[in-house]
Amino acid sequence: MWWRSASGALLAIVALAGCATSATVAGSASLREGRPGDAIEHFEKALAEDPKNVEAKVGLGAAHYRLGAYDDAVAELTDAATRMPGHPAARLYLALAQLRKRQDKDAERELEALRTLELAPRFIAEIDQTLALLRAGPITDAVRTYIAASLDYAFDWSRELAETRRALRNAELMWDPFWGRPIYVIRCRNC
Repeated sequence: MWWRSASGALLAIVALAGCATSATVAGSASLREGRPGDAIEHFEKALAEDPKNVEAKVGLGAAHYRLGAYDDAVAELTDAATRMPGHPAARLYLALAQLRKRQDKDAERELEALRTLELAPRFIAEIDQTLALLRAGPITDAVRTYIAASLDYAFDWSRELAETRRALRNAELMWDPFWGRPIYVIRCRNC
Protein backbone atom coordinates (compact mmCIF):
# COMPACT_ATOMS: atom_id res chain seq x y z
CA MET A 1 0.00 0.00 0.00
CA TRP A 2 2.99 2.32 0.28
CA TRP A 3 2.92 2.77 -3.51
CA ARG A 4 -0.47 4.50 -3.28
CA SER A 5 0.79 7.24 -0.98
CA ALA A 6 3.99 7.61 -2.98
CA SER A 7 2.10 7.86 -6.27
CA GLY A 8 -0.34 10.35 -4.71
CA ALA A 9 2.55 12.51 -3.54
CA LEU A 10 4.14 12.28 -6.98
CA LEU A 11 0.88 13.35 -8.65
CA ALA A 12 0.60 16.30 -6.29
CA ILE A 13 4.15 17.40 -7.09
CA VAL A 14 3.55 17.07 -10.83
CA ALA A 15 0.29 19.05 -10.54
CA LEU A 16 1.99 21.82 -8.60
CA ALA A 17 4.89 21.95 -11.04
CA GLY A 18 2.54 22.48 -14.01
CA CYS A 19 2.39 25.53 -16.23
CA ALA A 20 0.14 27.50 -13.88
CA THR A 21 1.97 29.77 -11.48
CA SER A 22 1.00 29.94 -7.83
CA ALA A 23 -0.24 33.52 -8.31
CA THR A 24 -2.52 32.36 -11.15
CA VAL A 25 -3.85 29.53 -9.01
CA ALA A 26 -4.45 31.91 -6.10
CA GLY A 27 -6.19 34.37 -8.42
CA SER A 28 -8.44 31.65 -9.81
CA ALA A 29 -9.30 30.53 -6.27
CA SER A 30 -10.12 34.12 -5.27
CA LEU A 31 -12.30 34.54 -8.35
CA ARG A 32 -14.19 31.31 -7.62
CA GLU A 33 -14.70 32.38 -4.02
CA GLY A 34 -16.27 35.66 -5.13
CA ARG A 35 -13.35 37.97 -4.34
CA PRO A 36 -12.53 39.62 -7.70
CA GLY A 37 -10.54 42.44 -6.06
CA ASP A 38 -8.12 39.94 -4.52
CA ALA A 39 -8.06 38.00 -7.78
CA ILE A 40 -6.90 41.10 -9.67
CA GLU A 41 -3.91 41.46 -7.34
CA HIS A 42 -2.91 37.82 -7.87
CA PHE A 43 -3.36 37.93 -11.64
CA GLU A 44 -1.36 41.17 -11.93
CA LYS A 45 1.43 39.54 -9.93
CA ALA A 46 1.34 36.53 -12.28
CA LEU A 47 1.49 38.83 -15.31
CA ALA A 48 4.43 40.72 -13.79
CA GLU A 49 6.27 37.37 -13.58
CA ASP A 50 5.19 36.24 -17.06
CA PRO A 51 3.50 38.81 -19.34
CA LYS A 52 2.57 36.04 -21.82
CA ASN A 53 0.52 34.08 -19.26
CA VAL A 54 -2.84 33.75 -21.06
CA GLU A 55 -4.59 32.15 -18.07
CA ALA A 56 -3.67 35.16 -15.93
CA LYS A 57 -4.93 37.54 -18.64
CA VAL A 58 -8.24 35.68 -18.86
CA GLY A 59 -8.55 35.66 -15.07
CA LEU A 60 -7.75 39.37 -14.90
CA GLY A 61 -10.35 40.11 -17.57
CA ALA A 62 -12.97 37.99 -15.79
CA ALA A 63 -12.21 39.74 -12.49
CA HIS A 64 -12.58 43.15 -14.15
CA TYR A 65 -15.87 41.97 -15.66
CA ARG A 66 -17.15 40.84 -12.26
CA LEU A 67 -16.27 44.26 -10.81
CA GLY A 68 -18.09 46.06 -13.62
CA ALA A 69 -14.93 47.49 -15.22
CA TYR A 70 -16.05 46.45 -18.69
CA ASP A 71 -13.53 48.54 -20.65
CA ASP A 72 -10.62 46.94 -18.76
CA ALA A 73 -12.21 43.51 -19.19
CA VAL A 74 -12.57 44.00 -22.95
CA ALA A 75 -8.93 45.11 -23.27
CA GLU A 76 -7.53 42.11 -21.34
CA LEU A 77 -9.86 39.55 -22.88
CA THR A 78 -9.36 40.78 -26.45
CA ASP A 79 -5.61 40.30 -26.00
CA ALA A 80 -6.14 36.84 -24.47
CA ALA A 81 -8.57 35.76 -27.21
CA THR A 82 -6.10 36.96 -29.86
CA ARG A 83 -3.27 34.96 -28.29
CA MET A 84 -5.39 31.85 -27.72
CA PRO A 85 -8.51 31.86 -29.92
CA GLY A 86 -9.71 28.51 -28.58
CA HIS A 87 -9.92 29.62 -24.94
CA PRO A 88 -13.61 29.38 -23.96
CA ALA A 89 -13.42 31.64 -20.88
CA ALA A 90 -11.73 34.41 -22.87
CA ARG A 91 -14.46 34.29 -25.52
CA LEU A 92 -17.29 34.09 -22.98
CA TYR A 93 -16.22 36.95 -20.71
CA LEU A 94 -15.34 39.10 -23.71
CA ALA A 95 -18.86 38.52 -25.06
CA LEU A 96 -20.39 39.27 -21.65
CA ALA A 97 -18.42 42.50 -21.24
CA GLN A 98 -19.44 43.61 -24.73
CA LEU A 99 -23.04 42.69 -24.00
CA ARG A 100 -22.99 44.80 -20.84
CA LYS A 101 -21.49 47.69 -22.84
CA ARG A 102 -24.42 47.39 -25.32
CA GLN A 103 -22.12 46.28 -28.15
CA ASP A 104 -24.51 43.57 -29.29
CA LYS A 105 -22.90 42.82 -32.68
CA ASP A 106 -19.48 42.30 -31.07
CA ALA A 107 -21.02 40.13 -28.36
CA GLU A 108 -22.85 38.11 -31.00
CA ARG A 109 -19.61 37.58 -32.93
CA GLU A 110 -17.81 36.35 -29.79
CA LEU A 111 -20.68 34.03 -28.86
CA GLU A 112 -20.64 32.54 -32.36
CA ALA A 113 -16.88 31.94 -31.99
CA LEU A 114 -17.48 30.43 -28.55
CA ARG A 115 -20.15 28.13 -29.92
CA THR A 116 -17.66 26.51 -32.31
CA LEU A 117 -15.48 25.31 -29.40
CA GLU A 118 -15.88 21.97 -27.67
CA LEU A 119 -18.35 22.71 -24.88
CA ALA A 120 -21.04 20.93 -22.87
CA PRO A 121 -24.26 20.49 -24.89
CA ARG A 122 -26.39 22.30 -22.31
CA PHE A 123 -24.07 25.29 -22.39
CA ILE A 124 -24.23 25.36 -26.19
CA ALA A 125 -28.03 25.40 -25.91
CA GLU A 126 -27.74 28.41 -23.57
CA ILE A 127 -25.53 30.18 -26.12
CA ASP A 128 -28.03 29.42 -28.88
CA GLN A 129 -30.86 30.93 -26.83
CA THR A 130 -28.78 34.04 -26.20
CA LEU A 131 -27.94 34.40 -29.89
CA ALA A 132 -31.65 34.09 -30.75
CA LEU A 133 -32.48 36.88 -28.26
CA LEU A 134 -29.73 39.13 -29.62
CA ARG A 135 -30.87 38.59 -33.21
CA ALA A 136 -34.54 39.23 -32.34
CA GLY A 137 -33.93 42.91 -31.78
CA PRO A 138 -33.15 45.44 -29.10
CA ILE A 139 -33.12 44.11 -25.55
CA THR A 140 -33.59 45.94 -22.28
CA ASP A 141 -30.94 46.34 -19.60
CA ALA A 142 -32.82 43.92 -17.36
CA VAL A 143 -32.71 41.25 -20.07
CA ARG A 144 -28.99 42.00 -20.61
CA THR A 145 -28.33 41.43 -16.92
CA TYR A 146 -30.31 38.20 -16.98
CA ILE A 147 -28.54 36.90 -20.10
CA ALA A 148 -25.09 37.73 -18.71
CA ALA A 149 -25.83 36.08 -15.36
CA SER A 150 -27.31 33.00 -17.04
CA LEU A 151 -24.29 32.48 -19.28
CA ASP A 152 -21.84 33.16 -16.45
CA TYR A 153 -23.57 30.66 -14.12
CA ALA A 154 -23.96 28.06 -16.87
CA PHE A 155 -20.26 28.30 -17.71
CA ASP A 156 -19.28 27.90 -14.05
CA TRP A 157 -21.64 24.94 -13.64
CA SER A 158 -20.34 23.20 -16.74
CA ARG A 159 -16.75 23.74 -15.54
CA GLU A 160 -17.58 22.41 -12.05
CA LEU A 161 -19.37 19.40 -13.55
CA ALA A 162 -16.37 18.62 -15.78
CA GLU A 163 -14.03 18.91 -12.77
CA THR A 164 -16.26 16.62 -10.71
CA ARG A 165 -16.40 14.05 -13.49
CA ARG A 166 -12.61 14.22 -13.84
CA ALA A 167 -12.17 13.73 -10.08
CA LEU A 168 -14.52 10.74 -10.10
CA ARG A 169 -12.70 9.22 -13.05
CA ASN A 170 -9.36 9.70 -11.26
CA ALA A 171 -10.80 8.15 -8.10
CA GLU A 172 -11.93 5.13 -10.12
CA LEU A 173 -8.44 4.79 -11.59
CA MET A 174 -6.93 4.82 -8.12
CA TRP A 175 -9.15 1.90 -7.07
CA ASP A 176 -7.07 -1.25 -6.97
CA PRO A 177 -9.07 -3.92 -8.79
CA PHE A 178 -6.97 -6.82 -7.42
CA TRP A 179 -8.03 -6.30 -3.81
CA GLY A 180 -11.61 -5.46 -4.62
CA ARG A 181 -12.39 -8.61 -6.60
CA PRO A 182 -14.69 -11.15 -5.03
CA ILE A 183 -13.12 -14.39 -3.93
CA TYR A 184 -14.33 -17.46 -5.75
CA VAL A 185 -13.86 -20.86 -4.22
CA ILE A 186 -13.62 -23.59 -6.80
CA ARG A 187 -14.35 -26.94 -5.34
CA CYS A 188 -12.43 -29.97 -6.36
CA ARG A 189 -14.46 -32.70 -8.09
CA ASN A 190 -12.78 -35.36 -6.01
CA CYS A 191 -13.38 -33.71 -2.63
